[in-house]
Amino acid sequence: MIHPRRWAADTISRWFAINIVVAVIIAAGMNAAFVALAGVWAKPGIEEIGLVDQAVTITRIMDGAPVAWRPQLAAAAKNETFDATWLPNEDALPVPVTNSMFRSGSEKIRTLLQRPGVRVIAYEPGDAYRQGRAETHYGLAISLSDGSWVLFVTPERSWGLHAWVRTLLTGSFVLACSLCVAALASRRLARPMERFARQAQRFGADVNAPPVQVTGPLEIRLAGQAFNEMQSRVQRYVADRTHMLAAISHDLRAPLTRMRLRGEFIEDEEQQRKLFRDVDEMQAMVNASLDFFRDDSEQEAATRFNLSELINTVLDDFRDAGDDVAFRASESIAYVGRPLTLRRAIANLVDNAVKYGVRATVRLSAGTEWVEVLIDDDGSGIPEHLRQDVFRPFYRVESSRNRKTGGVGLGLAAARSAVRGHGGDILLESRVSGGLRVRVRLPVLSGGPAEA
Repeated sequence: MIHPRRWAADTISRWFAINIVVAVIIAAGMNAAFVALAGVWAKPGIEEIGLVDQAVTITRIMDGAPVAWRPQLAAAAKNETFDATWLPNEDALPVPVTNSMFRSGSEKIRTLLQRPGVRVIAYEPGDAYRQGRAETHYGLAISLSDGSWVLFVTPERSWGLHAWVRTLLTGSFVLACSLCVAALASRRLARPMERFARQAQRFGADVNAPPVQVTGPLEIRLAGQAFNEMQSRVQRYVADRTHMLAAISHDLRAPLTRMRLRGEFIEDEEQQRKLFRDVDEMQAMVNASLDFFRDDSEQEAATRFNLSELINTVLDDFRDAGDDVAFRASESIAYVGRPLTLRRAIANLVDNAVKYGVRATVRLSAGTEWVEVLIDDDGSGIPEHLRQDVFRPFYRVESSRNRKTGGVGLGLAAARSAVRGHGGDILLESRVSGGLRVRVRLPVLSGGPAEA
């Protein structure tokens, strides 16, 4: 049983109940509008079907004819649209004696016949009939001056719409209204749920993603609040561990410096060389770790910048170092993001390409939803089963820690962390001509990619 206070709140159950009531009200209103506005077209009144004018003409002729001729005249007046019958008195009429719905038509008949006291009886589909007459027939009875009657009946319904057609149309209106209300209501209900799902997916890729917008019915708002609290706790947990590891890495610098100084006093040159090599590798790991932790913990403000120029600037540094790099872009592209973070990410990816693939080719393209940066190299590539492992911190395909054959295994991890921080991702693919292709996808944000 639903508690009254919970029912008063903006809950999903109340949304559904209100939507059902609104759908029923709109459907009933459309049905009433159909009956009121399309009634004459769907089921026209007797004065609208053309029977009155013909009946007046025949009645005038029969009223002036001898009584013996009237049955023959009535039979001769029959046509495809109505039957005419002469009746000697009112008791022979198979129709109701009174009909208040035909007052305007009665006045018209009296005026045309120039007989103010003439009696007129009419019945339309839906009236109560005598002697089992079909409800789809129209009937009109007019009294003559001697008290006899002329009865006009339509044998078949040749105008308007049959009852099943009207029922079908009414049902279609009701169904259409219900579907429209249901579509609008479900869309309004689904929108905050879709927004919640997108934010949850983004948090799965970027721990520093913004919190979920708390909108919609009560249940969705409660779920959003709980999710934001969980996200905040996870962010604090990651930040604490990041700061701790950064502090440890920073504190390792002093002992490494002392080890190098003490190594100067080692007389054995071979042992001294090995010690300095180990110290240099440890120093490189410490520096790379500090850079990684700094990028992961510091949140640079987003701004609008020229992505094409940023990539060119990165490649200029590699050209100055003598590396073979090329850049291809069909247009100058502006982007909204964190330029220094993306610069370090692209630099790490290009560095991997020239280190393991000798030559790097960078391509930039933009669409309506994504900006893509492709980095191709001519190396041996990465086996498919290792393409997720290489993004783990300190993981290297080449297992040694020799700096001549690679870094410490943080470049790809830092690059993916930066790209995912923008809501994008990095994919590794094999080139048809050989080598590795790194596909960087960045989402188009508000005010995003455009020709600069």
